[in-house]
Amino acid sequence: MTFLAAASVSAQDLKFGVKAGLLTSSYDGYRLHRDDNRLDGYSDYPYYGRLTSTESNVGFYVGGLLEFGLVNDFKLQPELTLTYVPGSLGYAAVNVPVLVKYSFFDKFYAQAGPALNFAVDGDDDQFSPSFDLGASYDLMENFYVELRADIGLSGYLGTSLNAGVGYRL
Repeated sequence: MTFLAAASVSAQDLKFGVKAGLLTSSYDGYRLHRDDNRLDGYSDYPYYGRLTSTESNVGFYVGGLLEFGLVNDFKLQPELTLTYVPGSLGYAAVNVPVLVKYSFFDKFYAQAGPALNFAVDGDDDQFSPSFDLGASYDLMENFYVELRADIGLSGYLGTSLNAGVGYRL
């Protein structure tokens, strides 16, 4: 109860932000585009006999976030990002991570939390839960850089490594 009361008092420190960056993603292109490519059976697929097709490609992301203080050096940062990975088996996705951030040092934050990823152009297995783990560093009062791993727990997403910049208002 005390935690909730402290969180609501600190929530007055609400900030909005935008972010963008590059990512490298490993994912299962077969699961996402089986119907698009008329790959109804494994025998039609070049990786016959394998249950997945691990693709890997470089893409980019853009999005927005909210950030508000909880208690002491903890902050909560829900986000909404759009991800695009090009290629014949690439994907476009909406990602919704909810991160808890902790400041170990001045301007340096460790961040972790669950995320839900939804491939907007996929045929099958469009939902993919994941766990995000990363760090950010405030370059100036409102500008920051971040490095994050998005570790897929099931579905189409394998692991994505994200590197980007952001601006908080």
